[in-house]
Amino acid sequence: MKTFIPFYDVKKYPHEVIVMDAHHPQGFDLSHWRGAPVPEGCEADTSTEIVLKAIEKDIPELNKSYVTNNHYDIDGFLGVWALFNPQLALKHKNLLIEIAQIADFREIDFKNSEWRKALKIVCLLNEEEARLFYPPFGAPEIAEKEMEACVPKYHYFLEAFTEMIQNEEKIKETEEYKCVIAQLEQNIQRKTISDIKMQLVEAKEPLHYYSLYAGSNHADMVMSLYSGNRYELEYKYTTWVTTTRKHFPRLNLQLLCDRLNRMENSKRTWKAEHFTDTAPILRLEGERLSKKERYSSPTARPIYPSSIAPELFKKECISYFREFYRDLSLGETLDWKELRRVNEEIFAKSSNVKI
Repeated sequence: MKTFIPFYDVKKYPHEVIVMDAHHPQGFDLSHWRGAPVPEGCEADTSTEIVLKAIEKDIPELNKSYVTNNHYDIDGFLGVWALFNPQLALKHKNLLIEIAQIADFREIDFKNSEWRKALKIVCLLNEEEARLFYPPFGAPEIAEKEMEACVPKYHYFLEAFTEMIQNEEKIKETEEYKCVIAQLEQNIQRKTISDIKMQLVEAKEPLHYYSLYAGSNHADMVMSLYSGNRYELEYKYTTWVTTTRKHFPRLNLQLLCDRLNRMENSKRTWKAEHFTDTAPILRLEGERLSKKERYSSPTARPIYPSSIAPELFKKECISYFREFYRDLSLGETLDWKELRRVNEEIFAKSSNVKI
């Protein structure tokens, strides 16, 4: 019998806790977080799939009595749920892998026969989370930390998801699901630039993340171009965690912002988060977006028009990454110390770039 405990209680049960989708030196990690050790033979892209492989291998550490996570998201939750329901999890392995990939990476694998069902479940879980608790990165101020505020979510969804997975009629089509499906049916132009692992997406209006990133499994970045010279460029979360995919090291985007700002004639400024952020977005700024606002889809935030023409914007961004990636190699996810060293070497001559 397993018990879910708050993350800060790991120290009460040293070496007796499975840590899902996070890292703790006194716990046993089942996580794709950068730096978290993965059991041999359990390597996978999402934490959920790591757990499923661990269950299949029946590793002895699964006998630990306690489970925790320092945050709630669907990938982390599914891993926790699978630990509580191992046989049911293996029965629905294909579906769980797709749910985790959509929720964590915003990618839809159209080759997965259950992608529509997975998308429905992700959107339904999103709706229930916001309705009953709070949306991602929206923890109430009364809670000191997400690791405390997320605990009731786990207690609720551990029971609710079991009912959902066993009763098809409970999987309803939400407005979010209908929005994503409608956008997927639009004439959206998608192009992958393989040598820099960038996906270009052109659409009339801003897209929901699940439709924007759909089919971007082979890309590390997504450049979105909307009508009226509105643009964003974002490093995907897949380059923040450890996956089985090989990618270029993340680059500091400050120098690219500087180049764009010299071309920009509007009153706004190009900015981007630091490369250590979970998903840095290069965009024209108005008021600075909160983490909650950045995590929400582009449809929920303002995207301002630029004075830079679309073809020039694409050319400048693509040439930036080609300039620096030509001397780098695709490889495994580097630890943060090594990633900083790589960026220090690349931008050593630029006084405007703070590493």
